[in-house]
Amino acid sequence: MSSSHILIVSVVLAAGLSTPGVLAQTIDCQRPPRLVDPSLCCRDGGRDQIAEKCVQRIIGEGVKTGMPSLESSTCLAECILTTSQYIKDPQKLHLDNIRSNLSAKFSNDTAYVEAMTAAFTKCEPQSQRRLAAIQQTQPQHKCSPFSAIVLGCTYMEYFKNCPEHRWTQNADCDLAKTYVTQCGLGA
Repeated sequence: MSSSHILIVSVVLAAGLSTPGVLAQTIDCQRPPRLVDPSLCCRDGGRDQIAEKCVQRIIGEGVKTGMPSLESSTCLAECILTTSQYIKDPQKLHLDNIRSNLSAKFSNDTAYVEAMTAAFTKCEPQSQRRLAAIQQTQPQHKCSPFSAIVLGCTYMEYFKNCPEHRWTQNADCDLAKTYVTQCGLGA
């Protein structure tokens, strides 16, 4: 499962539980544009050893294609954030750990570190509100949806605020960015 699959799963979980010319377009939020792999538009940090171990532990070697279940995706997100020590309490991020971890991994890319740290910071309160709403209407899950909501929101915010040097300039990517920005996806 690639980091783009994790991103897509996270975005689905978060929703369910730039060029001036494109930004000026009228977007119909009820009709999303053709699906574009977000990692082809905005390069992220890739999959690290923690994510790899969590994928193997939660999803297993048997799942090479297709999308994992909602439950395993939720547990995968929780495993990644918990193992990375990005979660301080069950519903609170450890933003200092996030910044220092990203700064250590991407010491030569401060724009990426700042974009991701800002995204996590912006998404934490939104994710707490979404989790509270979910907990009122849905039964308890094996794994808390908080991590999946945070990751979905964070990657959506990162996509919307992708550092210029990580952005692929093309019509499909620009349209996707316009769609998620104008239709209020993310935080």
